[in-house]
Amino acid sequence: MKSAIDNPTRAPACRPSTKFASVLCCLFGGALAAGAAGAHSSGSDALPKHCGVVAAAKPGGSLPPACRQDEVARQLDMLRRAVSPFFSFDTAVAAGWDVPLSGCVESPMGGMGYHYGKLDQLGNGTLSLLRPEALLYAPTADGSMEFLGVEYIIPAPLWPHAEPPQFLGQHLHYNPHQDIWALHVWVGRDNPSGIFADWNPEVTCEFAQ
Repeated sequence: MKSAIDNPTRAPACRPSTKFASVLCCLFGGALAAGAAGAHSSGSDALPKHCGVVAAAKPGGSLPPACRQDEVARQLDMLRRAVSPFFSFDTAVAAGWDVPLSGCVESPMGGMGYHYGKLDQLGNGTLSLLRPEALLYAPTADGSMEFLGVEYIIPAPLWPHAEPPQFLGQHLHYNPHQDIWALHVWVGRDNPSGIFADWNPEVTCEFAQ
């Protein structure tokens, strides 16, 4: 049987097991099909390589020059400037990051907070430095939302390669529960575990409603 990547007219089957997966399936079924069509028609040789524009480095290849350490640092500075207005949660919502993708997420390793997604970014299979798929927020004691960072997301059905996608010089991490490739970038709150770590040990959901 052909997969959705092999048959671009069919979207991946929606079998959501979590709220996040349900959002991707139910809201972006059409976008997933369109993204699959793009992946099918462009071919691996046509995948753009510049890590500051899209996450489509060829699997198994070396990182392009733009992903060297100094360039990644420059891109992180660009990202920080671009998302600085989103320290205001209301501003982020008004700008389109208004789809709640999860409750407040935490684990023994730390927290991620709430994920708020932008509809026109989710499900297209490419990543844009200044337009992350999701913004991360933590609830605070006074009821406000603290900006933590961003998350870049590629639904797994839209990445047909054996090697994980790369972005900002990093491999995205596979989340089997959501069936996505994801990369967190903690540009709002410092993360002792590293700016690209999945979990932040200083983030909790203590004040989640």
